[in-house]
Amino acid sequence: MKKIIEFVLPIKTVSEANRSSEHWSAKHKRHKTQKKQVWLAFNANTESIPLPCHIKLTRLSSRSLDDDNLLFAFKSIRDYIADKLIPGLQIGRADGDKRITWEYAQETEKKQAVKIEIYNP
Repeated sequence: MKKIIEFVLPIKTVSEANRSSEHWSAKHKRHKTQKKQVWLAFNANTESIPLPCHIKLTRLSSRSLDDDNLLFAFKSIRDYIADKLIPGLQIGRADGDKRITWEYAQETEKKQAVKIEIYNP
């Protein structure tokens, strides 16, 4: 696979599955910040990303999550990326498109961020 583009965005990710008691406004604020960061990164670059593509999302944080919580942590980020690549669908539907494949990873870093790598298969 050939890497097309890479971003490292200052996005905080948490296990959404373990946040059931969190106030809705805190969750809303976190998702709004995630969406803004993805929008800023992809706004000028989506036309250079051909479909099909493979997207690797890497969580950079001082603590790691288990596999299922890692997927939950990326849910809204995945939705926002897919919506930028395939506009016009109902929010949250584009990430199921078969032209996009997804991979998840995590690395230990002091500052929290998300690395997004997009490959042409």
